Amino acid sequence: MLFPCPKLTPLQSRFVASFSALCLLGVVYWSLSNPHFAEAAELAVDGSGQARSGADHNWHRIEQASLYDDEAEAGYETGEVPLAVRAAAATAISANNAPNQLNIQPGNTTLWVYSNELFTSPSTPAGPGLPSDPGVKRHVEPIHHDLRRRQDGGQTKTIYVSINTCVQPTWNETSVQTVGPPQLTLYVSSEANNDAVGPDGTSQIVQTLSEGFANVSVTASGTWHIAVSAPALPSGFVGVWNYELAVSHDAFYHSADESDAFLFQVDTDFESALLVTGDLTQQNSSTATFQQWLDLSPPFTIFASNVNDTSIMGSQLDLNGTKSGVQMSMITRGLGNKPKEQFYVTNLDNSSSYIGVLAQAGNSTNSGAGVVGGGGKIWQPVPWQTKTDGNCALMFDLPFCSDVAYAVPSNPQTYNITGLREVFDNYTSVYYQQFAYSLQQIPCNTTSDAQYSNVKTCDDCAAAYKQWLCAVSIPRCEDFSNPATYLQKRNMGQVYFNNQSYISPDILNLPYIPMSRAPTLQGSPAYSQTYNTSLATNSSRNTAIVDSLIMPGPYNELLPCEDLCYSLVQSCPASLGFGCPYPGRGLEAGYGVRSPNGSLTCSYLGAVYSLNAATDVVAPVFRAVSLAALVVIVLGVV
Repeated sequence: MLFPCPKLTPLQSRFVASFSALCLLGVVYWSLSNPHFAEAAELAVDGSGQARSGADHNWHRIEQASLYDDEAEAGYETGEVPLAVRAAAATAISANNAPNQLNIQPGNTTLWVYSNELFTSPSTPAGPGLPSDPGVKRHVEPIHHDLRRRQDGGQTKTIYVSINTCVQPTWNETSVQTVGPPQLTLYVSSEANNDAVGPDGTSQIVQTLSEGFANVSVTASGTWHIAVSAPALPSGFVGVWNYELAVSHDAFYHSADESDAFLFQVDTDFESALLVTGDLTQQNSSTATFQQWLDLSPPFTIFASNVNDTSIMGSQLDLNGTKSGVQMSMITRGLGNKPKEQFYVTNLDNSSSYIGVLAQAGNSTNSGAGVVGGGGKIWQPVPWQTKTDGNCALMFDLPFCSDVAYAVPSNPQTYNITGLREVFDNYTSVYYQQFAYSLQQIPCNTTSDAQYSNVKTCDDCAAAYKQWLCAVSIPRCEDFSNPATYLQKRNMGQVYFNNQSYISPDILNLPYIPMSRAPTLQGSPAYSQTYNTSLATNSSRNTAIVDSLIMPGPYNELLPCEDLCYSLVQSCPASLGFGCPYPGRGLEAGYGVRSPNGSLTCSYLGAVYSLNAATDVVAPVFRAVSLAALVVIVLGVV
């Protein structure tokens, strides 16, 4: 319903008009004298500190209000933006331990202020966290600046500033991208109440982001200013940056380990990869901490990307990414038998290079705004490459040979991975049972002077035999095309299962000398073999399983380490008849040698790539042992 307006007298009409004009005049006067109509999130200055025209429709109003003396007016005429303007444009950090997300255009600078109110607010409890600090061996501390205390005796404490790039400019050319976009720069004031921070600032800490990340900690007091600057874009790139800035007086909201990956490649096949973390604790298995780690739901995740994906150049992987194609579990397999987290990454492309980044969402207890460390943590990337051929398949978590975790010879036309697990594990468990019957004949629990060794026990013998048996009965498979000289070629005379073809006779008939140290004369049978006639190259180590049942075709084997055999001989009673082949009489064709620098040049259970410190890799290699015929080792017992 419409209500009729009352009719005014001529006197009332003149009064209303005069009053309205007076109100309008007051509003105009107030707006011209007060600069608080607009709050700018982005400074109207470019990367060099010069004024940018037309950046904000209210910028002229803020600027005019700030030019209150001749010096300021002179700065306006020369294009220099007064500090009062910068202060007016500062955006407040929303809270402690909270992400502040913002887009920034190329050449722009954004100014932030961390208020004294936030600085003096109570600390936030971090929550229970993980059972213990995973304790990465090497750690580079974030940049920290211990500043002078305030002269007025005010409170000081550390504030933690971190920034993470979420979106970055993209390549917009038809040519191949070879570099990432340029990085943002973080500016943190080095003294309280200093809003002169940025490309043209003073008394500040400057840190260019590395791969989209930076953090700075300072001993602070009072109100603190921070700036983020975006460079001009080089030719070929378009778009903006989006970043997440967080400040806290508790701990860094975002964290990145600049020195360690804390993640190791175990092995790959043509479509998947297996990786594990480092030891999560050094506590013994009898401790509560050890068990608490194993009882956890997997606390870490992994982000994998093909190296040809140019969108990740110069950026950190987003912790909000997907985890599809990754199976995670807690294990104790591997060196030291300590708790670790395992990642089985699937749906990969063959013959492709990848990087994987270990990540922790939040502080493991919780994540997001209001949580100490709620932005998560990432580690350094780990590279790996998937295999080319389809006759090596990753196999792990076996019931008996539980420490086996690598690719084995396979043929999807004869066995799927479940069938491979059963056939290999059943084979080794049967042989181990035969050995156990023989070991029962040894007086293990007797007086010390009647025992077979003063330094080894029957338990040592059983453990050494199991390690050796699983390693030699389950060959570790590599692509036949892999040219590494420490690999042993196998099954060269067999047909390729995927195309039913054979290796060219020209290659099969080439001379092959399996043991260069063989004590035989030139012209003897040892020097007249070919790839097609040599037993080492035309069969597998485990003919009963690999050749007769699986039939994988040609492949390379990463040979078991020779010290597995030596350890068996040293750990078990001589009456069991164990021995290792002599050099030149089967050792080179049956066993490999560990690399002194930690590279994986032979197979042992629990092996991982990228352990490049020899002291971290293995027990010492045993060399001074009595040697016997290879056939004794093949049979296991006599």
